[in-house]
Amino acid sequence: MNQTSTHNEAVSEKLKISEILKFGIGGAGENLSYNLFYMFFIFFLTTVAGIGPAIAGTISLVAVMWDAITDPLVGFWSDKFKGNKFGKRAAFIIGGAIPLGVSVFLLFCDLNLSQSVKTIYFLIINIAFWLFFTIVDIPYNTAAAEITSDYDTKTKLRTSLMFFASAGQLLISVGIFKFIDFMAEQGQSSVETWRIIGAAFGTLVIISFLVAGTLIRRRELSSVSESFYDETQKTSILSDVVKVFKNMIRLKQFLIIALMAFIFNINLGLVNSSLFFFFMFTLKLDYSQMAMINFWPIILSLPLILSMGGIVVKVGKKSGMIVVFSVLFLSSVFFSFTTPGAVALVGILLAVVTAGATFWIIIYGMVYDTFSLYEYKFEDRKDATILSIISFLTKAGVAIGMWLNGILLQILGVDPTAEVITDSMAEALRVITGRIPMVVAIFLIVLSTLYKINKNNIQEVQRSIEMRRIGEIYSDESFKNIV
Repeated sequence: MNQTSTHNEAVSEKLKISEILKFGIGGAGENLSYNLFYMFFIFFLTTVAGIGPAIAGTISLVAVMWDAITDPLVGFWSDKFKGNKFGKRAAFIIGGAIPLGVSVFLLFCDLNLSQSVKTIYFLIINIAFWLFFTIVDIPYNTAAAEITSDYDTKTKLRTSLMFFASAGQLLISVGIFKFIDFMAEQGQSSVETWRIIGAAFGTLVIISFLVAGTLIRRRELSSVSESFYDETQKTSILSDVVKVFKNMIRLKQFLIIALMAFIFNINLGLVNSSLFFFFMFTLKLDYSQMAMINFWPIILSLPLILSMGGIVVKVGKKSGMIVVFSVLFLSSVFFSFTTPGAVALVGILLAVVTAGATFWIIIYGMVYDTFSLYEYKFEDRKDATILSIISFLTKAGVAIGMWLNGILLQILGVDPTAEVITDSMAEALRVITGRIPMVVAIFLIVLSTLYKINKNNIQEVQRSIEMRRIGEIYSDESFKNIV
């Protein structure tokens, strides 16, 4: 017990600003790999590789079904791993960074193959990409809840992550459009252009995760990593994951979090994979205009995102989430019924980008709170396994959204390769990017009102865990409604 006490004191320290920033740099790698795929993969497959929209969406969906297996496997493996000279979580981050970067490059590397072989190639690369992303990302996000136990510092770590993620988003949303324009002026083929994009972004992914992994390694090795709980009992991966899953669905607050993450990401996949077409077909923007329209919202959102952590700490996660979904509802109304000018569009996208970043700050903070609920109720720590459930739901949600986008584009008669854009195609994109998300946002607002965890009751949970460890009497009266 003394050993555990030493560990708790070590991780309770509030981190230095430099440490919080170094941790956040990994968010750039997370965003670059994640959103490069979600924003451009279907576009790349349909317009560069020549694969049909429905098949392109199905490739992504099938890969995520594979991810249903790898997410809990990596979560279980990361929880059971005792650590080595590279740390516990950091060993996965540092070890997986290079394979992840290589898979990012291969995702956007078109080969001169027949359509059937090309489909198989991209399916295999897609599966490899998600495997390595999971190996890096689950331990990385879990580490934020373990290198400190301070409630507010965890939110600051998520804020730093989202700040660098947004900086990465700037490279994706602006840099890619500018680079495509530049390469076209030089007479370069789209195949070569996307190979360079894949190589450049794959390199940045490697660097960002190595920086974050190094910081996490140092923090892990400076504290005692042994678990308080007895882990000598041998269990199979399947039985352990099934046990954690059964336990988690007994926690109603976790179910609310899981449903919010899943539904939000279905909507995210649907909108992000169609927004490119919406800008081109409905708003009639060219590549240069799209680059500037994306540039200003992201630049202006960076200082706002930095302040979001402090605001969330003050107003609480529940109130913050309600505001996030309300912003998404209003933006959907604009996309459904108006054709905003440049200034109005920048304002709408600024609100959307800031709200989206705030969602990711809050949702993982909510998941970190369930780590303590699980420990209290089931007297065990399964942080990465729990996070893997949310990780799978977010990725499955986006993949389903992308798949739905491919299906809807085909059903509604939107041809991504068409030279003449009809009014019906432009209107169909309003349905996909506006009217469907509007209904989803209403549902999410209602769902978020059911969330009951707050700083006071989760601190009472953590206090009761410590009292139980040292054999003192404790009461769950102040938090029994959340466990």
